[in-house]
Amino acid sequence: MTILFSVVLTPVFGQKAIDTFKLYFDLNVSVLNDKMEKKIDLLVYNDKIISGSKVMIIGYADFLGSEGHNKDLSIWRAESVKAYLVENGVNASDITLCEGKGEIDRTSKEKGGFPADRRVDIVVNNRVKTNISGLPGKDTGKKKPIVTANISEISKLGAGSVILLRDVYFPSDRHTISPESDATLERLYAVLDANPKLKISIEGHVCCINPEAPDALDIETGEAHLSVNRAREIYNYLVNRGIDPQRLTYAGFGRSRPVAPAEKTDEDKERNRRVEIRIISNK
Repeated sequence: MTILFSVVLTPVFGQKAIDTFKLYFDLNVSVLNDKMEKKIDLLVYNDKIISGSKVMIIGYADFLGSEGHNKDLSIWRAESVKAYLVENGVNASDITLCEGKGEIDRTSKEKGGFPADRRVDIVVNNRVKTNISGLPGKDTGKKKPIVTANISEISKLGAGSVILLRDVYFPSDRHTISPESDATLERLYAVLDANPKLKISIEGHVCCINPEAPDALDIETGEAHLSVNRAREIYNYLVNRGIDPQRLTYAGFGRSRPVAPAEKTDEDKERNRRVEIRIISNK
């Protein structure tokens, strides 16, 4: 999974100062599933969580099970959410509270428990926004800014920066990398090799499908995981060259994050059909 941050923060008007977002867990489960991860991704992508916001993460459980277990379960749930946010670029210092409240007290108790109580609340305070100087500017007309930079400049960018990985090609509907991509991938490997503290996320996107569809069909596998498979192919290339896999993550987003939502022209389709590199950490 994976989260995209704006590089420069500007005031957001017309948005409530404090918002609460809820993630619901299955019974006795504390690990995030794909649906939860996607929801968190969209919160950041849609500027609901911005770097500099103050975030509180509060876990709960229903009454099923012992009081001690429910307390632990609520803590584990909150910590899972925090770990996912931090792993994907949220500053740990922005998370001002991460705790579990245990089970929610109810006067009436249903036999199967209360699914609404098995949750984590993410409380976001967007009241204060600060500008970060010295970084590329944000195009406020776009939800997802992409920094224009050469691969050699990746090591100079801050966490959360996103660059388009140019000149990496795949045959139509396939995940196998075309040979003309070798020079670009070699440059990416060289930058990672020279900067051992640099961690990145490799993120695939496709065009020409319904935005509600999970992904495009990969005819090499017969499964609808094309954007994921293309990102993973680049990940495998770097790992096979010797880059520590702990420094790399990969994800595919189908057409859920289009640069050109309408796709009226071939150029629009080409802009949406892309691979991006997001900086997770550079220190």
